[in-house]
Amino acid sequence: MKEKHQQTLDELTKGNVWSVTESELAYMLIEGKKEEDYEDMETHYMNIIRTVFDIKYLDRKDEKEVSRLENLHYEIFSYPSEGDVDAIAIRKHPIKKITDLTLENIQHLDAVEVLELIKNNMGTGWKGLSLSIQDIIESAFFVDYSTLPENVMHRVGGIIDRRKEDGYDVLEIVRGNWIEAIFMKPKPKVEKVHIDYSIKDDDDKDTDLDDDDEDLPDIPDDTNDDEDEDDEIDMDNVTPEIEDIEDIEDATDDDDDVE
Repeated sequence: MKEKHQQTLDELTKGNVWSVTESELAYMLIEGKKEEDYEDMETHYMNIIRTVFDIKYLDRKDEKEVSRLENLHYEIFSYPSEGDVDAIAIRKHPIKKITDLTLENIQHLDAVEVLELIKNNMGTGWKGLSLSIQDIIESAFFVDYSTLPENVMHRVGGIIDRRKEDGYDVLEIVRGNWIEAIFMKPKPKVEKVHIDYSIKDDDDKDTDLDDDDEDLPDIPDDTNDDEDEDDEIDMDNVTPEIEDIEDIEDATDDDDDVE
């Protein structure tokens, strides 16, 4: 089995630091302290680390302080140092409120965790969120939402069943006899493309251009195909209004038949 790569302090960024655990960070700090340039780089490291973690240095023999920090959900680790300071307390910032979300930490949450934050946001639902928070969530997730009568929302083969089959998680918020449903599933992770900006000799450029020209296909006059592709890509993030209306009409027809 391939061993997990142990990150170093030099590899930390404000994006990937959210994926680091308290114990991993403690190991990185202990190993980093052994490097010759640690003191010169310490401020840089801490500017990244403190966006996600609280860190305190202490004397491990101070049982009162150790107990206090542990009650505050810090993890205590031995730390090489001089004098009385021989331990480090580390606590990852909890994401308790919807307003705690950022473009960095949203990438390290799953749909259920985000829906739980929305649920605890005073029942505002999706439309009640600020546009900035909606943008943050939609940077990592596909989101659909719909409000329907309870019997329509829960009917067999209805919108909830269809969305779950498509891989969405769902949050239901009761609105009297109606239900607001928020559907969410993660977007595929996109690898960043590294472009080679190296400069070739002029002779190489001319040769490459000539070779490429031979393989270039004829460019069609009609560009509607691109627009169709864009429409098709965006369909996964469209609110299911049409099919909701069909569900309501079907339910109304069923009620008429019963009468």
